[in-house]
Amino acid sequence: MTLSSFPEYNGSCHPEDWLRKFTLVATVQEKISSEPDIVRLALLKISRSIYRGDNNRIDNFSQLLEFLKADPSFSIFKIESEQKLLALRFTHLTDVKDFIIELRQLLADAEIFDLKLQKQSILKILPTKLSDTLSLKIAKSQDIHEVFINLRNFLSQYKRVVKYGSVITLRHIDTGKLLSSSLHRYTGVSKQYWVYAVNRHATDYESWTVMPELINEGVTPVYQKGQKGSIVCYGDKITLLNNGTGQKLHSHPYERFKSPITSQQEVTCQTWNNSDDNWAAQHCVYDVTSEDKEPWNECHDIILMHVNTKLMLNSHNYMLNDNYQEVTCFGDKTIHTTKQMNMSKIWEDFQFINSASFCREK
Repeated sequence: MTLSSFPEYNGSCHPEDWLRKFTLVATVQEKISSEPDIVRLALLKISRSIYRGDNNRIDNFSQLLEFLKADPSFSIFKIESEQKLLALRFTHLTDVKDFIIELRQLLADAEIFDLKLQKQSILKILPTKLSDTLSLKIAKSQDIHEVFINLRNFLSQYKRVVKYGSVITLRHIDTGKLLSSSLHRYTGVSKQYWVYAVNRHATDYESWTVMPELINEGVTPVYQKGQKGSIVCYGDKITLLNNGTGQKLHSHPYERFKSPITSQQEVTCQTWNNSDDNWAAQHCVYDVTSEDKEPWNECHDIILMHVNTKLMLNSHNYMLNDNYQEVTCFGDKTIHTTKQMNMSKIWEDFQFINSASFCREK
């Protein structure tokens, strides 16, 4: 038997983790099963800055752990673990499993075992956009196992970010209807293709491919270069291509054409390419811009802003006919978030239908 095969304790890890590893080596490798014998060996592997063997009687695991936890080195270790816990961050690039493993280890290292304190610690380290949404579920969790299940499910959803080429549907939050289009044209106003909200299961007419910003005018579209397959951040300029019609979501200045029912700014789909096809997804609650590099995420409600007119994609209970709900551009972000005038102006990125890319990447 050589003592070099046993792990040393110097205060840089949790005493219980060290004793567990020490016992494993003693029992499996050295075939030592007696607790007093293991403790006597363990005392020889404790740094002399912590234990010198001249004033303590330690015969069992409980006494050994009690002695090690009473040493200042353990207090320092717990403080450092709490600091590491507070510094822990989750982004869309973070692996969910690795994040939760590290989170659980740091909670144990800091000896945060009270369920209420565990919940508070977890919510502190999440981005505000996450913690506001998660807090209710975590608050209602009955045990730490349920907390981590809810956390895992939410973080997995958080990683589902929109990329150029993602195929999405957009659901109007207040009425629950999906943004749609067809090959019917408005008879008055612009005579472009209808855009409306409809209550049905998603078809190609309710699915939209997220494309980069359109930067030219004419028959042949030219999109912003260097963005194929990359993540869409809040504030980035995009175009939305309807998969049923092949037309792009479009709006134009209020003075030119008004919507047929409420005389707000008209929203259509059309083939001709110009900058009025460009939109920007904005976070419903937080002031997040493209400079923040915060990705457009499926679990966030969004406001879709028409870039040229700075008005927001809007719907309400006014109907174009028996089935189609009018869609317009109207108001600013303040009106959208406070829902003044009893009008519903927030659109939610509802679900991914598939991840097919417009650039035909596999």
